[in-house]
This record gives sequence, structure tokens and C-alpha cells, in this order.
Amino acid sequence: MSGLRIMSASKAVPILTYHSLDNSGAVTSVAPREFRGHMQILAQRGFNGISLADLLDCWAGRGTLPQHPVVITFDDGFANVLEHAAPSLADLGFGATIFVVTGRCGQTNDWPNQAPNIPRLPLLSWAELAQLATAGFEIGAHSVTHRQAVETFAYPYGVFSREICDVAREHFRAACSTRLERARPTDNRYCLPRVDVYYFRRPILFRMFETQVGRAYLALRGAGRETRSELIRFGFLPRMKSSSEHVDGGC
Repeated sequence: MSGLRIMSASKAVPILTYHSLDNSGAVTSVAPREFRGHMQILAQRGFNGISLADLLDCWAGRGTLPQHPVVITFDDGFANVLEHAAPSLADLGFGATIFVVTGRCGQTNDWPNQAPNIPRLPLLSWAELAQLATAGFEIGAHSVTHRQAVETFAYPYGVFSREICDVAREHFRAACSTRLERARPTDNRYCLPRVDVYYFRRPILFRMFETQVGRAYLALRGAGRETRSELIRFGFLPRMKSSSEHVDGGC
């Protein structure tokens, strides 16, 4: 990223959340063609994809952020990330973080409480994760401790409490929630917000990403999710088992 103008480390940085890259249309899925389009739009507009570890290093004073940084993350560790994301990211020189459900490596996403409308798909094997790590991907945890050295964590289903935050603090540099905002250096490192790409996956919406209109749209969606969370908390709405639901308990 040499030659790029450096952005002030005090500014907010969006952390994008992807899950599976497939054509099912499920809430956790983005079509491979749409993903490639997203990355091309980012590159055309001068954004630079980085990993969460890169962002944390810069916030800690151990590096400098490039102009227009965007953190790219993938939850669950779907095998289609290797097939569809890795080539596009490599072509653009983008970094990324994969949050892996380590107890399911090489299996499928058919874990307890999985919503019936979510497709059951293969997850990355340990060998494939090693391949991606060698290619420069950061490997983070999405639950279950394992032998690889990992520094970052994403709460499954966005569910956490103050006690869970304390546990994450003992083992990781940072942890991501599903709070729908951009991340700032002043944010609690153990409930960092992210932008779920579900809300921007259509190309016409993704082109609004990080524009004034796009930020207003994101704020409205975030307010709607917070309202729904409160209604769920007080029993006015049923709890949905979905990876995109925001149900954290605060840090």
C-alpha cells in the first residue's frame, strides 16, 4: 500500500461482515458475482481492504491506516470463501479476516439452532485454513479454542454479556458484535460494531456504501435493529435464530 495517502487513525472505519458466498439468497448469503462486484466498487472508489488485526495494529500505533480503509470479515469459515473470495481479494491486494467455528472445520454449518432456511454448506478444512493463512488472511475465532494462534473473536449470533466480554478480554485482542455502525478507536475493543453486508448486498445499495446517503440508510437500519432487540428483550417479539440478528447484552 505504499504511495497511498494516509488516513487519520481517529476516524471511523467500517468493518464489513460476510458469511457464505453462494446463490441461495439466504440472509447469510451473498452471491459470488455480487461479492466480486462489491470488491470492484470498493477498489474503484479508492478503498483499501485490510484485516481486523491490521486495524488494531494501527489503532495501537504500530502502523498507519491507508486512505479509505475498510475491514473485510467472513463469519463461520465457509469453504466458498476460498473458492470465491480469495482470488478477488488477491487480485486487488486486499486483506481480510475469517472468523472460524473451529469445532466444525471440514464439516458443514449444521450446528444447533441453525435456522431451517439457511443452506447447509461445507466449511473450510484445517488444510484450507492453512492455505488461506499462508496467502495472508487473518484467522480469527468464532467459537471453540484451537491450536492456531488467533487474536480476534466474533460472538456467535452476536450474543454476549458483560461476563462473556470479560472472558473474551482474557484471550483476544478484540471481539466483534453485530451492532450496525462503523468502528472508532474509542470503541470498546470487545464489542466492536460491524456493517452486515446483508443490508448492502444489492449493487445499487452497495454503491451507496460510505456515502452520506449510505450512512443515513445505515443509521436507519441500525435504529430499527435496536428497536427490535428491545422488543425481543422484553418479550414483545420472538427471538429469531439468525446470524444477522443483534442480541448482545452490552459490555
